[in-house]
Amino acid sequence: MVLHTLPNGARLLAIPMPHVQSASVGVFLRVGSRDETPANNGISHVLEHMAFKGTTTRSVQAINLDAERLGADVNAFTGKDTTAYFMTGLGRHAEQLTRMTADIVLNSTFPEAELQRELDVIRQEAIEYEEDPEDSANELLDRAVWGEDPMGMPIIGTVENIEGFTRQDLVDHVRSHYIAEKAVVVAAGNFDVEAWVTLATKLFSSMPCSADLAASRVPPAAAYVGHAVVKRFTQVSQVFLNIAYPVAPARPEEISQQRWRLAAALAANLFGGGMSAPLVDVVREQLGLAYTAHATIDSGDAWANLVVHAVTTPDKLDALVAATGELLRAQAAAIDPIHLERAKNQLTVSRVRSAERTYATMEQAVEELFASGTVTPLDDAIALIDAITSEEVRMVFARMLDNPPALAMTGKGVNAKAARQLAARLPRVAG
Repeated sequence: MVLHTLPNGARLLAIPMPHVQSASVGVFLRVGSRDETPANNGISHVLEHMAFKGTTTRSVQAINLDAERLGADVNAFTGKDTTAYFMTGLGRHAEQLTRMTADIVLNSTFPEAELQRELDVIRQEAIEYEEDPEDSANELLDRAVWGEDPMGMPIIGTVENIEGFTRQDLVDHVRSHYIAEKAVVVAAGNFDVEAWVTLATKLFSSMPCSADLAASRVPPAAAYVGHAVVKRFTQVSQVFLNIAYPVAPARPEEISQQRWRLAAALAANLFGGGMSAPLVDVVREQLGLAYTAHATIDSGDAWANLVVHAVTTPDKLDALVAATGELLRAQAAAIDPIHLERAKNQLTVSRVRSAERTYATMEQAVEELFASGTVTPLDDAIALIDAITSEEVRMVFARMLDNPPALAMTGKGVNAKAARQLAARLPRVAG
């Protein structure tokens, strides 16, 4: 693995995978919806769409055809803290894919005619989210976790904002945030590492950097608020439920940041990461309260939340929340060694499988780089997972429960008062 920082602050990351024939390349920028305001919420996502609509040398049609002639997949995403552009194809085409990706990131022109058409498409996408109870529950959870902070705003933005964005808005956002200090240029797969580093250096050495030191700093973690929010959908018969607790930052005197993040991932796997996990076994197999129930870690560079997601009918909602609360209290009291073994093996297999796919390897590495400033090799990560103790995992649960839960519900018959009552039944303090 090669990690190199250019004089302008852009970082190059090359991850050789000689056992495969493909390669993924990407440009990951440390900017997302948390960098927005209520007035321009959604602009990062609009910009991600518009980056593909033409550059100084290529039309939108040429952008698509150039990649597809090589058989490459082209994609992008916008998150809370990251915007990424990436391509996956044959390893021998890694340099061509890198040139094309760099062109999209560095030379997009945002044609006015394309903008109006794409805003209509994104507006329809936003309406789809608003009208889908599960998507709405996920979006509401952000508001329940972070309140009025930008982290609580929807990544896709509001329909009103989307309809009003101009080309100049996009240009201004690029100038402010598409800067070298926020960029990681990365490739993973079977490719000529030395040649790729030389090319990436040439392409990104002139990427603008910011004269404003504040522009390149990582924003502080948003304050967790832990509210209960709801949205009623009269046309559905079920309730879509999300419950979240924050995973507190690691205490450096106790545990490393990377080990703590892995302990949090183990906690989610242990609690609701499979059919034999306590959450799924109890609420589905033993009590029949839900078909869908699982737990995951939602995390970024400066935050992590354990999220429980379930879908049930209104008559089973109270029992589902009560059972979930009791199970959380049990984990904060003691960790079952057999379930810890299961969770460790699940997480290890997940890391191993990711390491066998070029895009997953690339994304995992950049996530770690943004979160901790380093990339943990696979063997080291597996050793860390194996070394995590039951007390460290129990501590994750205990410190989570020092906070009020965040609860988001959508579906039939939900209301704010009932949501607050349900949240009050969930554990607040471990023990």
